[in-house]
Amino acid sequence: MLSPLKIGTVLLQTGTSIPDLVCVQKEIFCPGWQAITDVNGDDLDRQIRGKGWDFFFMCGALQGTYWGWSGVAVRRAAIRVLRKTQATKLNGFEITGIHERRFLGVRHVVVTGHSRHVQKSTVLQDITERIRHASQPVASSISDAASITPWSSGVLRENLISRAADGVRMPRSF
Repeated sequence: MLSPLKIGTVLLQTGTSIPDLVCVQKEIFCPGWQAITDVNGDDLDRQIRGKGWDFFFMCGALQGTYWGWSGVAVRRAAIRVLRKTQATKLNGFEITGIHERRFLGVRHVVVTGHSRHVQKSTVLQDITERIRHASQPVASSISDAASITPWSSGVLRENLISRAADGVRMPRSF
């Protein structure tokens, strides 16, 4: 059973490499994404940086909205935000706000967060390197359908790599 999402929850793409000595508990959140359940974003950042890796925090908040106010609505709003994150090929996302709002008396949830990226280098890789790195197979203990990402199709991956290398701006898919 997935723990409820809260401010500070970090979501990592399935197969994301983190230092071996960083011990975190992961739960499957949705296909291609895992939630870190035992530490928040700041604690995870300290652990990763303590091992000589970097956990980048991208400015520019992303938002996802879903009608209703329940745990299901929060989860669906978070999934909408993750779709926006996938276009940048960054491997993490931190929830920085969960707000209930009303529009003409109808309640809806807004999940706000920032993209994060775990890597060993102190300089953020460009998008072609991130696409190439994401396309490499990673050994994972998860072997069910939740470990399949939308980017795992070879044809789609090659198309994205060639478009990014040509400097073509990718369309948004949300």
